[in-house]
Amino acid sequence: MGFKTWVLQIICVCFLNQSSLAVEDSGPPIVIMRSDPHNKIHLVVAVSEFPTSLKIQRNATGDLIGLEGVSPLILDWLSLRYKFNYSILDINAPPRLIQTLEASGPNSPGLISYVVSGKSDVLLAAINATPDRSRRLDLVHPWFYTPIGFLIPIPEVSQNNVDAVIKPFQPWVWMMLIVAIASVIFSLLYFNRLLKKKIQLTTRDEKITEMYPIRISESIYMYVVGTLLNQGGYISSKLTPIRLVVGAWCLLTLVLLNVYNGILISYVTATRQARPLINSVDDVIADPNILLVLNRGLGADVVFSSAEKGMYKALGDKLRSYPNSRCNSTQQCVDMVKSTPHRHVYLHGEVIFKSAIQMDYKKTGQCKMTIAAKISDGLGIGWGLAKNSPYFHKFNQGTLRLLEAGLVSLWVNWFEPNSRPCWNNNNDNRNAKSNKKPLVRLSLSNLTGAFVVLAVGFLVSTLVFLIERIVYYWKINQIIDG
Repeated sequence: MGFKTWVLQIICVCFLNQSSLAVEDSGPPIVIMRSDPHNKIHLVVAVSEFPTSLKIQRNATGDLIGLEGVSPLILDWLSLRYKFNYSILDINAPPRLIQTLEASGPNSPGLISYVVSGKSDVLLAAINATPDRSRRLDLVHPWFYTPIGFLIPIPEVSQNNVDAVIKPFQPWVWMMLIVAIASVIFSLLYFNRLLKKKIQLTTRDEKITEMYPIRISESIYMYVVGTLLNQGGYISSKLTPIRLVVGAWCLLTLVLLNVYNGILISYVTATRQARPLINSVDDVIADPNILLVLNRGLGADVVFSSAEKGMYKALGDKLRSYPNSRCNSTQQCVDMVKSTPHRHVYLHGEVIFKSAIQMDYKKTGQCKMTIAAKISDGLGIGWGLAKNSPYFHKFNQGTLRLLEAGLVSLWVNWFEPNSRPCWNNNNDNRNAKSNKKPLVRLSLSNLTGAFVVLAVGFLVSTLVFLIERIVYYWKINQIIDG
């Protein structure tokens, strides 16, 4: 019996670097990943891909040849520390259907069922704790946390910047400017009328002539409007009250015009984007035109579908109202978000979104999606073991030691998807120097607002001119008829 055991161990070592070793033709293949003849414990591990956590490497024929990510590094460390061997139960090996955590049909019993039935000892997957899962599995302490939010189509760039003409100033500034215009006009009219009464012309001497108020040919209204539009104006009166008012108005317009022109340039050259599809989870719940999608059988689906009150119940009702709300894969949900007209929002962890944004940018070279409306600061992700597993305590203890030593954080930084330049987390400073904003060149599209205002002004001027001509001819006809 000892000789047979020794032969089996030699065979395992010989096949350590082979692509796969099928235990049975009808079931999922088992791939030996670590086999040390000195270790007496051997665990069968079921795996599920998840960004940062785990990525399955396959050869051209679809056979599993390796694992990449934080989870395999943690598993290797645990196997070396607690001296056990392990092999991978390749449940999702082609051409098999991709299995989700929970059952999604007769041909898809779910990854958890393999652990519950004893075909696997460990489930290496991103598992979020729910009451039902806690009853069926022993859940290892979470080693990774990712915020929960929504993936939405990036707001389209709008070329219409007509409102750039009024944007440089806030509404209250415009209101105070109107008050200032009215005050200047009222002050000039008041002083002009008051001084006319006081000045009694007794001679045509030049010195007395300089004491004239504002002449009839000089319009106060046109002077105020002309200086405000940077067209200039002229008031010949040299009386001190009038000159003080005119000087204060000139100083005000000088400051306002320079500030306005400076800020206007930034609005003209800025990239304008339309309003995002949603700004908060309340928009998802309240807007009937927004369609919520998520992965079938994952934690969010289980929690929302079973909730009986509160926000989760509202999101569950949102899912039930749309028959295509559950996707069989992440890519299917991403494709729905990108589909037009833009109505779909995808709920999942931030790390999933960063991976999807990264892959889409590499494929298309364009930024088409962004992350919005986070509803949770962190979703705990851990593994699952068979209920009452004798290795549960060791897995928990080892994971906590890795977290305490900072190795998990280091490995997460290695494998976390880099979604730049489409989306940037404030805490992610990688490649910061290589993401400088390009210089913006002015084009006709940037000056749309100026041309629109010019056209409106031309139409108003033409209309005023026609009205003046009509009134003029009407008065002439009245004089002739009289």
